[in-house]
Amino acid sequence: MKSIRWFIFILMGFLLVWGCEEFLRRKVGGLAGSYPFAEHWEIEATEQEVISAIRELGRTNPGFRSLDKDENISSREGDGEGDYWLYIDLYYPDTRELVHSWTRPLADTTKTTFALVSLVSVDNPNDIRLINRDFWFLPNRKQIRRFESTFVDKILEQIQKRRAR
Repeated sequence: MKSIRWFIFILMGFLLVWGCEEFLRRKVGGLAGSYPFAEHWEIEATEQEVISAIRELGRTNPGFRSLDKDENISSREGDGEGDYWLYIDLYYPDTRELVHSWTRPLADTTKTTFALVSLVSVDNPNDIRLINRDFWFLPNRKQIRRFESTFVDKILEQIQKRRAR
């Protein structure tokens, strides 16, 4: 009987801690900045190298192209001095979802931040789901791993190929 109480106590403690972490991640964790929920990767390449890799991959991979075949990489807004983000729309053809992301050079211009911001269904463009906010823990991890294997890893491979030439 005593072991069952301890088990219930430990289980309740785990659920409380996990529930608090989930609440903080989805609600409180996003108070600061323009993209507080974005998941980002630091790529050891200049932003131009990252953009070139995305354009090159767009020639062979449908996920790196825009739906309407126009440019999926926006131009920087303003005069460039205070502009942080270069917006890139990627695509999951199997689930028909647009993936909103951005790049930004770091202070050390040999490194670039590449971020996953949100997913939008092509069939329902008003349903924007922010990563790290609108997904529960396991589906959120799944989306991040999918983005990383589908886009980030391929960009890194392409950059390595170009450097090896």
